[in-house]
Amino acid sequence: MTSIVEFDHVSLERSQRRILDHITWQIRPGEQWVLLGPNGSGKTSLLTLLMGYEWPTEGRITVLGHSYGRVDLRDVRKTLGWVSQHLADWMTRDHGHEQVQDIVKSGIDATIGRGLQPLPAGDTRAILELFDLTRLAQSPFRALSQGEKTRALLARAWMADARLLILDEPCSGLDIAGREHFLTILNHIMHSGEKAVPVIYVTHHAEEILPLFSHALILKEGQILAQGPIESTLTSAHLSRAFELPLVIHTRNGRRWVEVMPA
Repeated sequence: MTSIVEFDHVSLERSQRRILDHITWQIRPGEQWVLLGPNGSGKTSLLTLLMGYEWPTEGRITVLGHSYGRVDLRDVRKTLGWVSQHLADWMTRDHGHEQVQDIVKSGIDATIGRGLQPLPAGDTRAILELFDLTRLAQSPFRALSQGEKTRALLARAWMADARLLILDEPCSGLDIAGREHFLTILNHIMHSGEKAVPVIYVTHHAEEILPLFSHALILKEGQILAQGPIESTLTSAHLSRAFELPLVIHTRNGRRWVEVMPA
């Protein structure tokens, strides 16, 4: 496989409004990507196309070697691990009574509350421990804090043996402690050597971008403002253009922090 994800001149229109405009983007094996941009830049729309929940107006999409339009998208989705606030809200509303251990185990076959494949107790305990969920194993999902729900969904995606992880603003709604706890666990699992899983991490906060990420794509008003290796893409100039503010990026201990310069 020469690419994990490939968008070839992809555009999306809704109600005669162009949401994405000729997006050409490729993720190769071994790359870890950040998708960055202000609200309304097209990040969520790009993900809905990648997940196959919408169809492009123009262009071609290939994910994990499957060309969309020539494959059953339900099968492709089973190979994608997805973590988002929208998924957490849906789980809370429709499956909030389910125990955390069952939510996590449901990642095996992408079902909730039915058809769970048997899993050795030791394997379940190991996953719960890895994501700091052991004490919450028998708690109902709805009783968890936002940070705990996010970790449970990441554990569910990890359980699924996904071939691509899509983390859609996973720290949205978390306080500083919750954000750092999640990022610490993400950093640990990505360096554990257990799996070499490509990640797309969506955010508009540069301080969430860990040193493990190698590439960045910056969107603005549905177009690519910049893409490529993170050192040349995630710059003060590019972020200032994206957010229309005078911004300066500072790097400390491998993490990036953004300062707004006085007018």
